[in-house]
Amino acid sequence: MSNSLSINRSNRNALAILALLLVLLTSARAPGAFVYETPAEFVSSGDFNGDGIADVLVLDKATGNARVGYGDGAGNLTWSAPLVTGAASPDGLAVGRFLATNQDAIAITSSQLNRVLLVDLSNATSAPPPLVLTPSGIGPDLLIGLAAPYGAGSNFDWVFVGSGDNNSDTGQALLELFALAADALSSEQDSVAQQAYLARGNSLLLGSDPTTYAAAIERGPSNDQFVALSAPTHFGVLLSQTNLGAGSDYVFGQFNGEPLPRFVFYVPGQSNLTLQSLVQTNGSYVFQAGVFVAVGEAIQTVYYLSRGTDGTALIQFADGVQGMTLSNGVATLAGVYRSGAGSAGNVFTGIVPLGAGDFALLDGPASSAHAQVVHFNGSNYTQRSASILPSATTRTTRANVWLFQSEPFVNSDPGFVASVTDPDWSDVISGLPGALTVLTESDAGSVSGLGSVATNSLGAPPAGAVYAVPDQYRDFISLFSYAAARAPEPVSITISPPAGLYGGPIQVSFSTLNGGDQVFYRTSPLDSWHTFTASFALTNDATIQYYGLSASAARSMLLSAAYSFGAAGGAPQAPLDLAPGTTNPAPTFTTNQLVLSDIGTIFYGRRSTNNQGTIWAINLDGSRETYITTGARPRVSRDGRWLAFLREGDPFNNQGNLWVRDLVLQTETRLLVNTDTIVGYDWDLTNSNLVFDLGCSFWTIGLSGPPAQLPLAATCGQSAPVVNPVDGSLAFQVLPPGTPGIYLAPSNGSAAQPLALNVSGARWPAWDSDGQHLALVDGAADGSVDGGGDLFVFQAADTNLYQITAIFDSVNGFPHGALWSPNDDALVGTGTINGTNGIWVLPLIDECMCSAGPPFLLPTAPGDAIDFVGSIVTAPSLPPEIVQAGLFIRLEPDSVLVYWGSTFANYTLEYATDLSPSATWTAIPGPYAFDGYFYQYSEALANLQQRKFFRLRYTGPM
Repeated sequence: MSNSLSINRSNRNALAILALLLVLLTSARAPGAFVYETPAEFVSSGDFNGDGIADVLVLDKATGNARVGYGDGAGNLTWSAPLVTGAASPDGLAVGRFLATNQDAIAITSSQLNRVLLVDLSNATSAPPPLVLTPSGIGPDLLIGLAAPYGAGSNFDWVFVGSGDNNSDTGQALLELFALAADALSSEQDSVAQQAYLARGNSLLLGSDPTTYAAAIERGPSNDQFVALSAPTHFGVLLSQTNLGAGSDYVFGQFNGEPLPRFVFYVPGQSNLTLQSLVQTNGSYVFQAGVFVAVGEAIQTVYYLSRGTDGTALIQFADGVQGMTLSNGVATLAGVYRSGAGSAGNVFTGIVPLGAGDFALLDGPASSAHAQVVHFNGSNYTQRSASILPSATTRTTRANVWLFQSEPFVNSDPGFVASVTDPDWSDVISGLPGALTVLTESDAGSVSGLGSVATNSLGAPPAGAVYAVPDQYRDFISLFSYAAARAPEPVSITISPPAGLYGGPIQVSFSTLNGGDQVFYRTSPLDSWHTFTASFALTNDATIQYYGLSASAARSMLLSAAYSFGAAGGAPQAPLDLAPGTTNPAPTFTTNQLVLSDIGTIFYGRRSTNNQGTIWAINLDGSRETYITTGARPRVSRDGRWLAFLREGDPFNNQGNLWVRDLVLQTETRLLVNTDTIVGYDWDLTNSNLVFDLGCSFWTIGLSGPPAQLPLAATCGQSAPVVNPVDGSLAFQVLPPGTPGIYLAPSNGSAAQPLALNVSGARWPAWDSDGQHLALVDGAADGSVDGGGDLFVFQAADTNLYQITAIFDSVNGFPHGALWSPNDDALVGTGTINGTNGIWVLPLIDECMCSAGPPFLLPTAPGDAIDFVGSIVTAPSLPPEIVQAGLFIRLEPDSVLVYWGSTFANYTLEYATDLSPSATWTAIPGPYAFDGYFYQYSEALANLQQRKFFRLRYTGPM
């Protein structure tokens, strides 16, 4: 049946609440254990091995691994190994009899996992595969175990699931009940609007009422409220407390034999709490006026501990625990227990109430590492036992083989498939895609290290796994993770293009490995979910959420991809004056100025799907990728000052105007309006003139114009001139309709001579640093300037030709050739290898002009396709002469401040009272205050002499 109930309409954070019910009707029983949440962990109790004795549960939020301390009834705990649940970074946890009638299990979920796992924790060594429940709600993030939501008892508990990523276009939230009885599945749905999302869910039992209710905090924009929801009334609000502080938490329990529980409300981090009792009037429950209680420290969490017919609120601080009891409605605070915190520096991390006055007190440096069982009799604390928790992860729980659809470290989105555990240390992986075989070593400790090599056959890999990464990726690169192995998703989804920065609108599409899979997506939290049928346009910044559904209705994780769209560069930010108003002006720092690297900075262009160009820089080691401006085909002068590029019109069709940017002042000027075609250009040896092609001729132009034509005979098809860095001579390409090939010409462009190359469609020449070698690329016999394929190197001295790559298809290759690295030990170019576009570096051995290793891809940010590598420039060497230190002085209201730049870190400040040749200079020893830009020394005006001079002297590292 379907019913509708309106609570409070909202357009954001709609909450779907689903109860998945495994039902066997019998008598009623107690509600599920209370689940507490700390910054690092979920903690709770339960009878996980079915011996009738309460056990301790500590669930690590980072990994999702569980550690169980099995109780023996005498106050001792025996800890399990870390148990892998399969839900990393969980958002919700519930404890109850979900899988068996005589022992507890856990339900665990996260919004990203997008489904609920029921996990048996009875085995202290490992957890069996979980039972997977797939609610209709998207992004489940709240779980509650309900023993009897309709008042009728059951041997199995019911799981209440809240989901927060459902359709928001109507402001409605989806409520579902699933019941499994007699092998038949029945369901009931309600639509309810929630003002905000629910958190901190727990099961609530009210006196003799056999119904267990769903209690939670409803997070609001500025205040929170507590609600108790009733399943018989379609999760209507049975009880509420409004106007709670933002970030509030709660606990409840029975005190002094009272039939109804009392509630404790508090805000973690504050030092007070409120106790409120309940009364039942005319069948309704109402909160009475609260009792305000102040404590002496910031509260972390409050717990409820049963002591038979009475109870205690345990208040946890960072360094202690304080019990609070009630007598005639008056709160009494016991002393603070601060013992047994383990190692120095540890803090108390959580409490697990066990009943009958016993509780487990956890401590550690951040997450729990030690436990003690303590008994509280209402006034005094007695330690019953102490134990050490196992680590949250071990070598047997961590993934150490990662499987991908395409090669990682080469593709920005390699398509992660799954990860597996092959203890201890994985070295070499072979057999893919048909089999998964791993060469593994064992870790014998810090002294002996790795050894005992073995080959493990892990069987057939999951579908789509073609590439794999082990721990020992290279001899000098090791990878490891604390995360547990992750099984393959029911639906493996690839989004195209990958998330990133793009220069203009894009078409987004999804693909899966199986034809029967469905993909659902939305472009914002306010959007409804759509079934993907065809690619769609994206024009504005957006984060797309998506998930898949297999033919067997198994649902995948909830994934997201963030897209940003660049705009034309505006005016640069004003320089930052670090010390305005000083007696001598301090230097200014430009906040967005490009800094050249001493190993080489690559200037390159990107091309969007709608032919919008952007210009970027990245260092040769892959660091400091920087957006510069809009445009195409960048060429930078050898001194790093001037950037020439094409902009406006259609630059990718050789019809852009010629622009230049001052990389120091960050000003841009249009040099030339293109009335024909411009393919390429280069800076001459003066770094102030461009040699460029225009139409069928070559020209030069200075920074202020006008252009002048070179005497070289006009030949249509000649283009892309490059200047020899030693003698200024030219190399250029001729494409059809001219006679194809690479040609040389003197610097004055008086004549041209073709090179005798046996290279079809040779184009895009590039000189090395000594002007003796040319890199070039072959291509189709047509006039396209984007048709490069394989790379070659021509040695001018002995006319040798070396082929560097061998590509046999039309997809891969180097459309615009490649440049030489600053040390001439590699070629660097925009290309596609194995279907991956990017900036590729091909190491070379000089003696043979052969490969010095496999090509590698620079780690550029995802976004528009990389189109053109135009220049590689190194930072100029520092001049040999001594640089005068930048020493400054500023008058403050009550002192004088002397300061100098961070460049002079190894200098000592000295002072003298006169400047005569015989003046005595006295050192003012460091260390000196440093504000991130300047070292500083301050001297009070009251102590300052009438005249005092300061200087810096190099004294070496301090």
